[in-house]
Amino acid sequence: MKKLLTFMLVLSLVIGIIGCKSGTTKETTTTTGAVYATGFTIEILANGVKKVTDGENQTLLLVPKGKKPPAGYENLPQVTVPVKSAVILSVTFGALMRPLEVLDSVVGSGTLADQLYIEEMKQGYDSGRIKYVGGGTMGAPDFEAIQLLKPDIVFCSTGYPDMLEYYNKLKSMGLNVAVCNDYLEADPLARLEWIKFIAAFYGKDAVATTYFEGVEKRIEDIKIQAALSSRLAIVLWASIFMGNCYVSGGESYVAKMIDMAGGEYIFKDLAGSGASSISLEELYARGKNCNVFIYASTPPYINSIKEIVDNGPVLADLPIVKSGTIYCFQPWFYQISDKPDEIVQDLAYIFHPSRFPGYKLKHFMLLPKQ
Repeated sequence: MKKLLTFMLVLSLVIGIIGCKSGTTKETTTTTGAVYATGFTIEILANGVKKVTDGENQTLLLVPKGKKPPAGYENLPQVTVPVKSAVILSVTFGALMRPLEVLDSVVGSGTLADQLYIEEMKQGYDSGRIKYVGGGTMGAPDFEAIQLLKPDIVFCSTGYPDMLEYYNKLKSMGLNVAVCNDYLEADPLARLEWIKFIAAFYGKDAVATTYFEGVEKRIEDIKIQAALSSRLAIVLWASIFMGNCYVSGGESYVAKMIDMAGGEYIFKDLAGSGASSISLEELYARGKNCNVFIYASTPPYINSIKEIVDNGPVLADLPIVKSGTIYCFQPWFYQISDKPDEIVQDLAYIFHPSRFPGYKLKHFMLLPKQ
């Protein structure tokens, strides 16, 4: 059961669903923030107060310490900023907090210490500053443990019925809760752009914008280099679980990353941005023309090409399988949501190695045959 829950979490991260942008109701002085992301808004009011709408269309006022909200906004839920303590129920938030240098504010995490690859969070566990608050395999968090920590803010996700229930429970306990649904965005830059949402709670808006624009520029540079390649990279990106094959739709963030890196996604014709389940036979039929295979999983859930063939014997004769050149994610892949440029660079190298001589992969690895 634990393996199934972990797989579903992985699947939800691999295959994005477009979120909804919320509307505004009051006149403001400045609107800032999202260019790509659809799930949040940030508006600057008087006195440095920010009005944010989060991934659950909840409105919060972020009020600098010692300031008061402008007239007409007094009845909105308020959070004093910059926040000093936070509980994060998804490790992706920790990754987005890394460039902001605010991980020292984390007092509770929904990720077990031995599953972490974010060094600052591992150190927090070692020192006793960070407490594990449950929910590590999409289960319920330990609500009492969270309440005892008295955090200034709890960052969580919604998108599934149970997750929405946890969000409502946390709010009913009188906690400040902000929904960061970065994983529902269907563009890698949109996912990264949630760094601006988190930054608003810390007064780190300029840091977030500078970091975001740097990543955006690096991805544009990679796209230019990849476009100069004469190689046609036809990409199969899929995973297999319990006899079913899972692939991303043509409007997914996976499809967009492949395009950014100069690849031709074999399932680009599939509608939408969500997951599609296809048969092994269809995977074979499509995959026989591919010269790149990205198996969308990490060790220990996939460890060899043999395991792929064991799960789908029909794939044994697939040319790309017989070549022995299949890539999967490194174990920390889901803890680098702050580094989509490095992911795209890895892919560009896999697709067009001659354009990037001497480059070493960072977040993907070749699967061993056995």
